[in-house]
Amino acid sequence: MSPLPWRSSRLSLSLRITASFGVGALAVAAAVAVSSYLFTARFLIHQQERSALHQAYVSAAIVRERLRAPHPDLPNILDGLTPGPVTQTVIYASQRWYSSSLLVSRDGLPAAARAATLNGSVVRTWTRIGGDEQLMVGVPLPEVDADYFQVVNQSSLARTLAVLRNVLLAAAAATAAAGAALGWWVGRRLTAPLRAVAAAAQRVALGNFETELPAERDAELTGLVDSFNTMVAALRHRLQRDARFAADVSHELRSPLTTLSTSLSVLRNRREELSPRSREALDLVTQELGRFERLVEDLLEISRADVQTDLTDAEPVRVCQLILNLLERDEYAAVTAEFDSEALDAIVLGDKRRLEQVIRNLLDNANAYAGATATITAQATEATVSIYIDDKGPGVPVEDRERIFERFTRGRGATRRGSSAGTGLGLALVREHVRLHRGRVWVTEAPAGGARFAIELARAAR
Repeated sequence: MSPLPWRSSRLSLSLRITASFGVGALAVAAAVAVSSYLFTARFLIHQQERSALHQAYVSAAIVRERLRAPHPDLPNILDGLTPGPVTQTVIYASQRWYSSSLLVSRDGLPAAARAATLNGSVVRTWTRIGGDEQLMVGVPLPEVDADYFQVVNQSSLARTLAVLRNVLLAAAAATAAAGAALGWWVGRRLTAPLRAVAAAAQRVALGNFETELPAERDAELTGLVDSFNTMVAALRHRLQRDARFAADVSHELRSPLTTLSTSLSVLRNRREELSPRSREALDLVTQELGRFERLVEDLLEISRADVQTDLTDAEPVRVCQLILNLLERDEYAAVTAEFDSEALDAIVLGDKRRLEQVIRNLLDNANAYAGATATITAQATEATVSIYIDDKGPGVPVEDRERIFERFTRGRGATRRGSSAGTGLGLALVREHVRLHRGRVWVTEAPAGGARFAIELARAAR
């Protein structure tokens, strides 16, 4: 058996609570409405039957007495019996049928009820005559060899029951709506702490490790709030400790790196005096030392990003102008820039040094792993500035498009030594710097083939 729709995990908890209250209220209201309608209808029908039967007995007694008179005038008897427009009378006497109205005659009476009355039984039955609900009562008069039939129009009762039914249906619908509204209010109140925890967790996921939930007076939520705050504090402490460790290690490595760099400079100055094998070793050590120096600088940079949750030195930056200044360097001379008119004047609040490093890292990544950068474009809307860097390489497989932003992850074309000067931290730094600017970065396929690295930053208010 398939689950009920409000039990589906695709619906939020507040919606399931709202649906449960609404369905519950509808079920209760429907039960009350149905029972009320059945009780009221049975009572009214019983009252109508008792009244019609009593009236039929009285009228039948009058007919019996008048038929005992010599030469009874049946049309006059019928005229005297009809109490109103809703009651019609039919008399069978002297082998003839007499009716007080053309609407009700012998053939209009139900055949089974008519035959039962003619056979000496008192009959009470419901029927439809002329499209209206009718109550027929048949009373035999064996003393005068006659039968009396009374037909009472019940259209008024039918209208009353219809109005009652509509009122009860409207009341049930209103009750269900009220129950759903109550469920929505209760659901919002019950899920408010969960929404607060979800929002706080999202802020933590975005890097705001100063997030804390306010203290709750509800004893059942105190444990949840305390556990969440303790978890965030422990996470913040661990990240700060790891960042300090990386920064301390990187800082301590600077002195020996400086010594090694100075020593290699001396050796490079005497390179011609070395043997071919020594020159090859010197070049290899020089290359690795340069990569090691960049690794130390990247570690220092990323450790600072780990402990920083917001930009404290943000300033207005014209992104397109920053890109144009960067492209004036010789290593980026082959890059083509295309900016729309809106993007040229777009300003973001940020750290100019970090934004420049983001663009530089992406350009260097394209040169290292894709051969060259095709174009860098910029587009702007009222709220955002988007930068796209397209390369001419084979592109990034879908399964790697998230992984390449992880730390110490390098392109598939790079080996551990010699084929690339990358440290595996360039794209990780890009993501951290963009995160500090409350933006997002992702990679997709370029329109002309290759990879497209996209950056979206919030535009400063004009």
